[in-house]
Amino acid sequence: MSTTPPDGSEQPVAPPSPQVPPGYRPGDYIPYKDRDPSNPTAVAGQAAWSDQAQQQSQAYAAAHGPIDPYRALYGWDAPVRYETAPWGRRVLAYLFDSFLYAVALGPAILGYVFLVQELGRYTDQYGNTTLGPGFEPPSSSYPLIAVGLVMGFVFYIYNWCLRQGRTGYTLGKTVVGIKLVKDRNRKEPIGAGLAFVRQLAHFVDGLVCNLGYLWPIWDPKKQTFADKIMGTVVIIQPQDQPVDPAGYEAAPPPPAPPA
Repeated sequence: MSTTPPDGSEQPVAPPSPQVPPGYRPGDYIPYKDRDPSNPTAVAGQAAWSDQAQQQSQAYAAAHGPIDPYRALYGWDAPVRYETAPWGRRVLAYLFDSFLYAVALGPAILGYVFLVQELGRYTDQYGNTTLGPGFEPPSSSYPLIAVGLVMGFVFYIYNWCLRQGRTGYTLGKTVVGIKLVKDRNRKEPIGAGLAFVRQLAHFVDGLVCNLGYLWPIWDPKKQTFADKIMGTVVIIQPQDQPVDPAGYEAAPPPPAPPA
C-alpha cells in the first residue's frame, strides 16, 4: 500500500515498535536473557534508547549509586562490558606512580647529594679532586640514604604489589581510571603474590629496546609481555563507575513504569 497522499507529499513512516516478548506486558522489565538480540531493551515495548528507559536509569542511579552508560541503556542485569586501556593511559599511570616513588626515595636522593658534594670538597696539592686523606662524609648522609631506601621499598611493595594485587589499582591507575585484572574473566584482581611476580616479569619487557613496554600499542588486547606471561590485562575503569560493576547484577530491577 502506498503512503503517498493525493497531494503528492510523502507521509512519514513511524519506526516499528519493539516486539513485546511472550509472557510480558508493555512497560514490564525484561530480564536480559529474554530480550530480543536485535533490540535488547530493558523495558517491554520500548527502544533501549527511549526517554523513559533513560529516566528509569537516572532514578535507579540516584537511589543506588553510579551506573555505567552501557547498563543505563540495556538494563541492570546486562553483561558487563570491558574495554582494554590504551597505551597512553598506562604510561600516564606509570609516570604518576614513578613520581610518587621518587618522592618516597627523597631522603636517599638528598643524602646522596650531600655525599657527592662532600666528595668534591677535597682537592690535593696538584688541584685534583680525590678521596685521599682528610675525606669525611657528612654524618647525615648515610642515615638519610638508609631511611630513603626503606621508604622507597615500603612504597614499592604497598603500591605495586599489595594495593595493585588486592584491588587492581596502583595510585597512578586510580588517578587515570584503569585497573589490572585477570584476563580470563576481566573482573578479579590477581592478588599480592602474583602482582609481585608480575613486577619481576617486567624484566622481559625491558629486553630488546623495551619492546615489551611498547607492545600494547599494536597488540589486540593491549598487553605487555609481562601481561601475557601472567595472564593479565589492564581495563578502563572510569572513576564515576563502581569499583565492581558486577555488583549491579544482584540489584533488584526498578519498579515497572506507570501505565
